[in-house]
Amino acid sequence: MDLSSFKRGIVCALAACLLPAAGLAQTGSCPARLRVAFSESPAEPFLRGQGAGFAASPGLLVTWTRAALKRLGCLERAEFVRLPSRRVKALVETGDLDLVAGVARGGPVAALLALPPVTGARGEFDLSLGRVDYVLYARRGLLTNDSGNATALPVLPDGARIGAMAGGRAEALARERGWPVDPAPSHESSLQKLRAGRTPLLLTHSHLLDERLRRDPQLAREIERFGPVIETLRLQVGVLPALAQREPAFAEALWRELCRESAASGRQVPGACVIPP
Repeated sequence: MDLSSFKRGIVCALAACLLPAAGLAQTGSCPARLRVAFSESPAEPFLRGQGAGFAASPGLLVTWTRAALKRLGCLERAEFVRLPSRRVKALVETGDLDLVAGVARGGPVAALLALPPVTGARGEFDLSLGRVDYVLYARRGLLTNDSGNATALPVLPDGARIGAMAGGRAEALARERGWPVDPAPSHESSLQKLRAGRTPLLLTHSHLLDERLRRDPQLAREIERFGPVIETLRLQVGVLPALAQREPAFAEALWRELCRESAASGRQVPGACVIPP
C-alpha cells in the first residue's frame, strides 16, 4: 500500500467506529517497537533543555506524547530519544525510528512521514498540535529595513549570508526566497555564528529563541527579533509510513489522543489543536 492509499484509509477510519483507545494494548494493536524521536534543541514550550537528555520538566510535546501512549496502553513499549535533525532524517530513511515528534507539515522530515489527514468542509481539522513561526533574528541595532516593505530582506554587507540550520525548513525557506544561506549543523551552532558576527541574520523558528531572549538578559542585549513572521507552519507528530500502513488504528488513535492533550493545554499553546466533531 502506498502513502496516498494509507491516507485515504485513515480518512475513512475517521468516520468509522474504531477500537476504543484503551483497548489497543489488549487487542494487540500496539506496535512491537515504538522508538520516538524529539529534537535535541529547545523549543519552548514544546521541548525544554539542550542535548540528548530530557529535562525534569521536558516540555509539552514530551508530556503529551507520554500521556497519549499511556492511554493507548502502549507507553511501556516506547523508547524516547533526542537527536540532531540530520540524524532524525537519516534514521527515518532507514526505518530505524517509528514516531517523530515536532515536525512541521511542509518541512523536509515531515515529507518522509505519515501525518494526520486534513478533514472538514474547509480543511479546518488537521489534528496539528500548535503553531510554528519562522522569523529572522539579528544582532541588536546592526540592521535596519529602509525599503518600506516589511517582508523584504534588509541590505546585507557584501558577501554576507543568512544563518540557518542545515537540512531544516529554515534553510529551505531561505533558498525559496532567494536569500544567500550559510547552513550550520545545528540550531545552537547557527545561533553562535550570529552572536560571533559571522552571519548578520538568523532564520529559525520562534520557539527556539523567544523564550531564551526573555530569560537571558545577556543574550537579549545582543540579539533581537527582526521584522515580521516569514512563515507559519503547524506542529505534528509524524508516523513512519510502514508503521502507519501496518497499524492504521494505532496511528489514528495516537493523533486523536495527542490532539486532546494539546486542546486541554489551552492558552499555554499557540495554535492549540481543534478537536473534530
